[in-house]
Amino acid sequence: MELYDVNEFWKFDLRVGFVKKAERLKRTRKLIKLEVDFGNEERTIISGVADQYAPEDFEGKKFVFVLNLKPKKLSGVESRGMLIVAETEDGKVYLLPVPDEVPVGTRVW
Repeated sequence: MELYDVNEFWKFDLRVGFVKKAERLKRTRKLIKLEVDFGNEERTIISGVADQYAPEDFEGKKFVFVLNLKPKKLSGVESRGMLIVAETEDGKVYLLPVPDEVPVGTRVW
């Protein structure tokens, strides 16, 4: 395992976001499009978990996202962040919902 200085970790902007809408991207097996509210802005974020989760598993819930990644087009849609999940060695993905009392936009560290 490679070790990093804690200052490397602080480069990432991790925030709590509220998923307002979620939908599977057409013609894909794994991609799900999330419309996420961060309090001061909304972003579209594409996540590759649609083979294990349905849109209903996201809507109306809060999750942690990385915001300061370069935008990337996936299946023709620009993603402006990344959903944080847990994944086992065999590929099982676990969603990590944030408790309701944590405000949208809260920084995570």
